[in-house]
Amino acid sequence: MEIVVMGCRGFGKVHLRAIKGVDVSIMERDPAVVEQIREQYQIRRVFSSIEEALSSDADAVDIVLPHRLHRPVAEEAMKRGKHVVLEKPIATTLEDAEAIIRTAKETHRKLMVADEWWFDPSVKAAKEVIEQEKIGRPVAVIVRHQEFYDAYGWRRSEEEMGGGALIDGGIHYVDTLLELGGEPETVYGLTAKGGSAIEGEDFSVGAVRFRSGAIGALIHSWSYRDPPLLPEFEVVGTQGSLREDTENKAKLGWIKMNFFDPSRKAVYGGLLVNGKSYPVEMYDVFERMFSGFIKSVEKDEPVPFPPELAKRDLEVVLKIYGKA
Repeated sequence: MEIVVMGCRGFGKVHLRAIKGVDVSIMERDPAVVEQIREQYQIRRVFSSIEEALSSDADAVDIVLPHRLHRPVAEEAMKRGKHVVLEKPIATTLEDAEAIIRTAKETHRKLMVADEWWFDPSVKAAKEVIEQEKIGRPVAVIVRHQEFYDAYGWRRSEEEMGGGALIDGGIHYVDTLLELGGEPETVYGLTAKGGSAIEGEDFSVGAVRFRSGAIGALIHSWSYRDPPLLPEFEVVGTQGSLREDTENKAKLGWIKMNFFDPSRKAVYGGLLVNGKSYPVEMYDVFERMFSGFIKSVEKDEPVPFPPELAKRDLEVVLKIYGKA
């Protein structure tokens, strides 16, 4: 099996680190980037354009391109017989998301959005706690992410992104909110433009009423300079509470460490239930994500993260934007 990573200047390098057990090729125009990647990874082939990569006999493509290109490139890849891993968001509109999912079904190709937050072991453990009613009935879910991130390249363009910080990094935290709270019934939101260099919004606040009756609060910012260390997720129940273990996160050295550092394996730092440490098996979320996709292709099984969930996450983002 051969996977072509399309776009290697940024997060594509993290994907390259995580893809194991198959042949890996790249689509990259920058000779300096190609040379750097060849020094670090065993690369089978190098393609210099999207068309060249899609015309190849590779089995799958990993699309790490500007958001506005997600629909045309993903659809064309599947129509040419290729399975697709697609960086989040699945698309910039619900219409495009539905079209991509429809094409996957019509062509019988595997389609998975790369959202490593969904694979995070702390979230999996928190869901287990909620399902086993160890904190009673959930009343409120709080998810927050606060940093200063002066994005570069196409991420500064609102047109390329289909929005600002929320549709890019923020959609990960929307996924965590929905995984812990369940299906949303109503969504409200406000956005603001702060001090980052991106054209779109860089501070968003969302409020959700879940079908269960619980409420949810989301805060996401790329314009928060020197933010305090706070749990990135919390759930308040009728008989207890749970939250991210920030002390363990600090102990692991993950506070200011990005995912380009291979020693960082997961998103969240662990779990506290009623103030006490809860066992969480830490694993590399990127490796888990790609091994699940590869297995789905090789054994013709459903992908571990269904694209319908990625569409669900996008819909909440667009509602916070006032576009859905």
